Amino acid sequence: MSRPYHLTIAEAGAKLRDGALSSVALTEAYLDRIATIDRELNCFITLMAEEAREAAEEADREIAAGCWEGPLHGVPIGLKDIY
Repeated sequence: MSRPYHLTIAEAGAKLRDGALSSVALTEAYLDRIATIDRELNCFITLMAEEAREAAEEADREIAAGCWEGPLHGVPIGLKDIY
């Protein structure tokens, strides 16, 4: 999968559940994409890359152990600063 950041949330969730994609790989794809385009767009004020990586590793461990918590488990998110 060359561009996992193009997956819909439903597609990403299904691939995470089935083991076809890891949360770490998806998170890294998004972090790489942010690094590539944010210089031009300037969308992110605070990027919590290390925390995202840690959460992705934890999600991968949980999913591998059979503790899948639903369709968003392991899917990285970005939050608007107004919230």
